[in-house]
Amino acid sequence: AAAPASAPALAPVPAAAAADPAQAVRVASEHLAGMRSFHAELDVLGAAQPVHSAMDFVAPDRFRLHTPAGIQTIIGDTMFLQAGGAIQQVPTPPGLLEQWRSPLPADAPAAALQAEDLGRQSLDGVDTRHYRLVSAAGERLEYWVDDQGLPRQIVRNGSNQGRPYQLRL
Repeated sequence: AAAPASAPALAPVPAAAAADPAQAVRVASEHLAGMRSFHAELDVLGAAQPVHSAMDFVAPDRFRLHTPAGIQTIIGDTMFLQAGGAIQQVPTPPGLLEQWRSPLPADAPAAALQAEDLGRQSLDGVDTRHYRLVSAAGERLEYWVDDQGLPRQIVRNGSNQGRPYQLRL
């Protein structure tokens, strides 16, 4: 679940956004993208083995990923891979960092999102509103948004090479 490490003062979610599930999810994604720093835990299910990773972000462009393969640090457009006592520099693929800061593409029109409000739900003791989005390709994306308008958990279900997966942030 995404947990803000340092949250700027956020405007409350406008009533119109709360009434429109697609707009509420868009606003939550924008709030996450606007964070100066955050910590997130990531679980990927559906692979041969479940994978657990953690990520710390500090604006404008610093990421630290703790993965089973080792620690990866990203500064700007360079990834520093630490494994076996060595550090290797690798350029990051275009668009990679943006998807980590905002899982909902900024150019995705709210009107094109098939969104559903699933109601209020407590998540780890935090009151949230649960939303489900379905893409034209059939991938499901679920958001749990707190009263500050921040995503507390994001779950993506889909398939890759014919195999189902679930990504939980």
